[in-house]
Amino acid sequence: MTELSTEVPGRPGAGGAPPAAPRVEQRGPSHDDPEVIATATRLGLDPIAVGLLGSRGITGDDALSRAAVPRLADLRTPERMAGFPAALELLRWAHRRRVRVGVFGDYDVDGVATAAILAGYLDALGLQTVTRVAHRDSGYGLQASDVDAFAAAGVAVVLTGDTGTSDLASLERLRLRGIKTAVIDHHQVPEVMPPCDALINPHQPGCEFPFKGLCSAGVAFYLCGALRTLLAKEGMARPPDPRAWLDLVAVATICDMMPLVEENRVLVRRGLGVLRHAPRPGLAALLEQVGASGDAFDDEVVGYRLGPRLNAPGRLGSAEPSLRLLRARTRAEAMPLVEQIEALNERRRALSAMAVQEALALVAADPQAEGRAAIVVAHARWHPGVVGLAAGTLAEHHRRPAMVLAIDVDGGMARGSVRSFGGVDVRAALVACASLLERYGGHREAAGLSIRTDRIEALVEAFADACAAQSPMREPIAQAVDGRIRLDELDVALVERVAAAGPWGTGFPAPRWLGRGQVERVRVHKEKHLGLRLVDGRRAVEAIYFGGAHWLPAVGERVAFVFRPALDLFRGERRVRVVLDTLWPEP
Repeated sequence: MTELSTEVPGRPGAGGAPPAAPRVEQRGPSHDDPEVIATATRLGLDPIAVGLLGSRGITGDDALSRAAVPRLADLRTPERMAGFPAALELLRWAHRRRVRVGVFGDYDVDGVATAAILAGYLDALGLQTVTRVAHRDSGYGLQASDVDAFAAAGVAVVLTGDTGTSDLASLERLRLRGIKTAVIDHHQVPEVMPPCDALINPHQPGCEFPFKGLCSAGVAFYLCGALRTLLAKEGMARPPDPRAWLDLVAVATICDMMPLVEENRVLVRRGLGVLRHAPRPGLAALLEQVGASGDAFDDEVVGYRLGPRLNAPGRLGSAEPSLRLLRARTRAEAMPLVEQIEALNERRRALSAMAVQEALALVAADPQAEGRAAIVVAHARWHPGVVGLAAGTLAEHHRRPAMVLAIDVDGGMARGSVRSFGGVDVRAALVACASLLERYGGHREAAGLSIRTDRIEALVEAFADACAAQSPMREPIAQAVDGRIRLDELDVALVERVAAAGPWGTGFPAPRWLGRGQVERVRVHKEKHLGLRLVDGRRAVEAIYFGGAHWLPAVGERVAFVFRPALDLFRGERRVRVVLDTLWPEP
């Protein structure tokens, strides 16, 4: 086997000047704080969990107990969701009449998962379903062609998942055809309410459900659960249990970057348990493809390895392969779909890498870009399906909101994506620019838009001004850590305790610690990643610093770093390694 990494003899200053030490701040008391230990003892919890939860704003005995051991019984009931009774009654009517139901999902993971949950649950109830998912080339949301296809299939009801709130014309087209509709969505609601029979969207005016962070798959789970309860009360023997679809809720919530707090914390924790112990055939095959079958995966595997693959078909065309994979009943049915999705993901990665490289170059060549509160770049060579990925990379690299537009020269239009940074509500920023846009939608962290190409130049300044009005540019935020851990304290049991306090992700950042050590070995992987062997006391630990090859410390040099612990398999055994966020020479 060819070694992809290169052994690098330690050379002071190799690869660039040593970075300056960042400003590091501790979030709160660490796990060995006496008060944390006392609270953990009183509640019968792990001090690691109590310290990490407390430093993320979860305090009080009841809140700590619920967050440390999330239970479905802790979920608040959905009666206060606006539109929920109407949607439930529509499904009750469909079940009684045994009508055919159309299910439409958007082309990202949340949309595909929502469609799979709704169609799967209705199938289990014995209803006939017709499923469709969005096609990137057709544009955002439910299209007239989808309406016509549902009508031709003889459906009496259409449910939309992760889309529909802004699809006013298509919903009206369904109404004129005599087809009843329910929209299950979580995107921001426009001033004009959609013409549907039921809208379940926590963001609509008058919705009193207290948690607004559900993705569409989470809303669909609530709807299926309420339908099960209703049918059981009406005498149906053993209606299907929607908990069997919690794995899809977890995948959608993580991949849609919803905050992992309150209801989402319960849904994701339980959903990851389903995924770990009884994965459906399609997800089991995909986990095997990425080398994370069995229990050797966590929320990061879902977000960074499953998510991009499930998103790949919808980024490049139709999301149909991903929907079929999530609905596959056997491994034999799933494996060809995994191969197809993997091929599409490889193409997506190549297109994304090209767009990111060219976008970074465009920003670097613009002398005024550094002074703006947001970045806007556009190019005719970029595929519209990867602009969201490029926007996310630009936002992280330049630490401000970023918009990336793919230009259709022949059509005189551009379609793009926006990603937030620093808490800026990018959808609100698009609202401020609405007079320049043809269409827009999304939420505060991520949004999409279309615009005429002759208006892009005006949008550059308008979008930057709208972001600046929300949050003026400021000094870089300090790196938050959960304390200091010596490398010789790390073992498999400690890393498992950290993982057990999860899930970690958006709105609930993964633990980070400050560490120090001596460099025993340095390697460069694929010309950009840094692999190190670090020693602290008697313990040597393998470390990886993704994108960190801009500076190569010398062998024997003392370094400091911010890291998170992880586990991997080495010769059949689990071992600890650390993933670095930053690295600098110790003073």
